[in-house]
Amino acid sequence: MKNPVASYRELASLFSMLIFINGNMVGEEDANVSVFDRGFLYGDGVFETLRSYKGVIFHIDNHIDRLFESANAIYLRIPFTREYLSEVLYKTLRENNLMEAYLRLMITRGEGEPGLNIDGCTNPGIIVIPKAFNGYPEKTYTEGISAAIVKTRRIPPSALNPSIKSLNFLNNIMARIEARKLDASEGIMLSTEGYVAEGTVCNIFIIKNGIIKTPALSVGILNGVTRSIVIGLATKNNLTILEQPFPPDEIYDADECFIT
Repeated sequence: MKNPVASYRELASLFSMLIFINGNMVGEEDANVSVFDRGFLYGDGVFETLRSYKGVIFHIDNHIDRLFESANAIYLRIPFTREYLSEVLYKTLRENNLMEAYLRLMITRGEGEPGLNIDGCTNPGIIVIPKAFNGYPEKTYTEGISAAIVKTRRIPPSALNPSIKSLNFLNNIMARIEARKLDASEGIMLSTEGYVAEGTVCNIFIIKNGIIKTPALSVGILNGVTRSIVIGLATKNNLTILEQPFPPDEIYDADECFIT
């Protein structure tokens, strides 16, 4: 008699995504990490979320560069080349037959002795999780989304470098929970000084009288890849764009607002 567990796994594998974990491509049902991995224990690691369009990963080099910058900032040495990471990302797309997708690339510090000391953490882990992108609801494109200014403040640069895309996303999670309780799709966080900082997963732009404005990096925000592209395109097309701190009142007074 055939093992029912094995039969279930065979069936599940037909419908599940394949996850890349530490050199192996496995089904979702077999995608496991050690409970001693510091990424699991402490959120000790870094990540990037990438988007593919028609099978091409958008600005992949910029994302990989930022991954290395985040890792260097937390004294995590990535033992893989940029070329290898690129190959892994595209392999994950191909193995899942995806053209339009999200890819979450994570590097953990790996396993080590229990406690905060990183001694003995010599084998960082690598994980790539794919997710098919099927577009947003139609009304998102015609009506936009709802957002709320939340009470949860963005962690200040003096406490944690905002350029680090850490696996510990609790600051953003708490802000999103608060936004959802306010029936908003996105939460806008302010800096500890009261300036507009960023959304839980996005950068913010406003337009007033033809002038585009976005919070300066000094406010304590992530330098988003798409944010940089928007700034570059605006400059190239002779549009006035300012990177500077501004209070939340300017959002309400803006002619337009968009997020990236």
